[in-house]
Amino acid sequence: MGNYAIRRSIMTGWEIDVAQALFQGKTNQEIAIKVLKADPNDKNDMAKKVRKIRTLMENAKFQAYYKSMITEWTVHNVGRALSKLSEQIDHDQPWLANKAANDILQRIPKSMLTDEDENTVVIKVEGMPEIGSPEE
Repeated sequence: MGNYAIRRSIMTGWEIDVAQALFQGKTNQEIAIKVLKADPNDKNDMAKKVRKIRTLMENAKFQAYYKSMITEWTVHNVGRALSKLSEQIDHDQPWLANKAANDILQRIPKSMLTDEDENTVVIKVEGMPEIGSPEE
């Protein structure tokens, strides 16, 4: 999972393992023990390995890889989630059908339902002098 070009060009094995562990919700301490083989009984070793993880997390290339993992996960799961909601709209239980319909409507941008652009900003300036050439 993740951006394979980044994986091949700039990520080491342990960095990929750290990214995947973070993506799975592991704590820095758990990652330090499992990936970086920190001794859980040695506070200095643990602190050193956790700092190494935090430093890695600040790396722009690591962040790009992590974001690519999120994008890939999103692509794989949004369709499934929407499909599940679509199934629930036709459910026999009216409360579940209503909930599914509301969930879908709340998550679809208004611009997809109407021709309005949600990001349009109208600025009205009043009280300014007339535009034209200066009087002599």
